[in-house]
Amino acid sequence: MATLETFATRFARCVSLFRDPGAKDEQKAEFRALVSLLKDTPVTVRVAGGRIEVNGVPCEGATLTGLVQRLDLHGIGEISVSADPPPAQLFELMKALAEQPGAGGDEVVTRLAAVGAKGIRVVAAPTTPPGPTPPTPRAPVASPADFDAREPIVPRPGVPVDRKSHPLGTDGILRGEAWQDIKSVPLTGVPLVMHDPPPPSAADALPGTAAPARSPDDESELSLSGERPAPSPPAPATPPERASAAKRPAGSGSPTAPPVRPGSSTTRVPLPAGAADVLAELERNPTTPNVGDLLAALVRNAETAIKQSRFEQVLGVIVGIIRVEERIPETSGQRRQYAIAVRRIYTKPLLQALAQLLATPRHRADAVTALQRGGAAAVEVLMDLLVAAPTVSERRAVFDALKQMTEGTDQLIHLLDHREWFVVRNVAELLGELGMDEAVPALARRLDHGDERVRKAVALALAKIGTRSVVEPLRRALRDRSLEVRMQVALGIGGRKASALAMPLVVAMEQEKDEAVVRELILALGRIGSPDAVQALIKWAQPAGRIFGRKPSALRLAAVDALRLAATPAALGTLEGLEDDSDRQIREAAKNAVAELRRPPRP
Repeated sequence: MATLETFATRFARCVSLFRDPGAKDEQKAEFRALVSLLKDTPVTVRVAGGRIEVNGVPCEGATLTGLVQRLDLHGIGEISVSADPPPAQLFELMKALAEQPGAGGDEVVTRLAAVGAKGIRVVAAPTTPPGPTPPTPRAPVASPADFDAREPIVPRPGVPVDRKSHPLGTDGILRGEAWQDIKSVPLTGVPLVMHDPPPPSAADALPGTAAPARSPDDESELSLSGERPAPSPPAPATPPERASAAKRPAGSGSPTAPPVRPGSSTTRVPLPAGAADVLAELERNPTTPNVGDLLAALVRNAETAIKQSRFEQVLGVIVGIIRVEERIPETSGQRRQYAIAVRRIYTKPLLQALAQLLATPRHRADAVTALQRGGAAAVEVLMDLLVAAPTVSERRAVFDALKQMTEGTDQLIHLLDHREWFVVRNVAELLGELGMDEAVPALARRLDHGDERVRKAVALALAKIGTRSVVEPLRRALRDRSLEVRMQVALGIGGRKASALAMPLVVAMEQEKDEAVVRELILALGRIGSPDAVQALIKWAQPAGRIFGRKPSALRLAAVDALRLAATPAALGTLEGLEDDSDRQIREAAKNAVAELRRPPRP
């Protein structure tokens, strides 16, 4: 299944290729892939804080820097694209973004209006007024209802554009999965449920309990409804004492004013009354002789806040203790006192409350820090929440937290036997992100799952783990009847740790009938970059007979790109020899690759 970063990277790559008149074949291939990703899913691409957000989720990648600069150049702050847009309209959008803006600054809007683009909405970048910048609201997720035929494009005549300069990035490696199975549920995260039916309640969803079975027809009907996830509950009202403290002028010396969290210059963590002074004293001297008394006072403050259900304040106490503890040497006996104080605060109900704070962006990082200290008990709470979370955004937050847990993650393996397909799929994705080699046997058993979406997630997880133990399971995945499953293997493999997979990929390329899968397998060999992988790429890049054994130009181009990714001396020598190839596209690709590999690294 595709990630939002995969979509963002392909979108940026497509815009970049449209700026190169000589890359017609690559343009077509990338554009077809982009159309495929948008087949059933509306998407909103937004520039926020100098980076790209897709459906409200920040995406990272070197390729995206160029897209940010391109949108700033056109004065565009947001582009919303409906599900399954007409290819001609999407093609016009790519051309408009790739070209230089004129004096009017409204070329993109004008050109889309000229082709009657009803499913693409362009919004101008906001100008920055003088004075403090107000908080930017979260970008709304696009849905088919957002694209009213009466108002297809948001005009922006006469609006000045603040065009900022950003450093140009370089194209990255496309990694991820093809978005063939995504339905119209709005996406807010990856790689969690993209088109799941509403999950069962926590009591019904846990292993060993009965849950009403869903037929495939029911699931399909729900996934095609286009309904948005249930809205998140409103943020709790600010308590009177915190509201009054916020209004006090700086320097008033109020002991209850929330302090700045250690290690952060902007994040303020709420604390119970009296806890701020105690933490301040510990920060001044973490090994003070009365550290036991101070920690006991903090534990009492936390227990009082728990009784009042003020879990944000409890989080503030826990994080404050952990930050001070980190400054104490491991060999110090007093460090153990801090660990004991944290353990005294933790209970399972508290862990459940901390897990709920993951849904609040301003507390998410601190909640993950606190949950990490909860060990296996915290992982168990997060697994239950992953199964039962009612919205995609909440499942995404829990997924990210589980990726950062340092112990207890072996419990995830048991969830691969869950009866709900989307639970198995999510857990497989998570195991792949964690790179858990011990999960390989359990994942291999799931390659026989009846649902293609589960097999795709399992194949990708095995590819991401990439150790020698996955060789045999991946051989099976590369023979799967589904093209999408085979594609996941190719898209997920990469890095020197996957050198043991080079020869199985070469064998699979000889047996594979689909050219798109072969192309991705070739690129996977480039990411592996081992001597065996490079030798196989050299054979694919070389020209064959004029009539018999002629290789498709697209696959030779892929081999050239893969040699560039491998960047070994043998790969560079082959690329230099291809600079005189009879095929113009191969010559140009080889010259560009050699120039890139010979370019000195940036300081």
